[in-house]
Amino acid sequence: MMSPAEARSIVEALAIGVDPLSGELLSQHAVLRQPEVVRALFLASRALEAALRGDEERENGEAAPAAFVSSVVAASRRRARALAA
Repeated sequence: MMSPAEARSIVEALAIGVDPLSGELLSQHAVLRQPEVVRALFLASRALEAALRGDEERENGEAAPAAFVSSVVAASRRRARALAA
């Protein structure tokens, strides 16, 4: 199973236009280089980072940033609905 840290690394590489497996730059014409897709990938990266911080905070006995994670998830759902329409 993939960890959130590994997933974030892959999503971050895609967001900056790099093939996460080969390290090569993606073609300018690749769908992953389209502005809307890049924004979605950065949003996903931030959500994974928030989840990682939440895991660390729970391990340290601190409250998780549930409101932030919920707002990121809600924003990504709104964005997906808008793109699908």
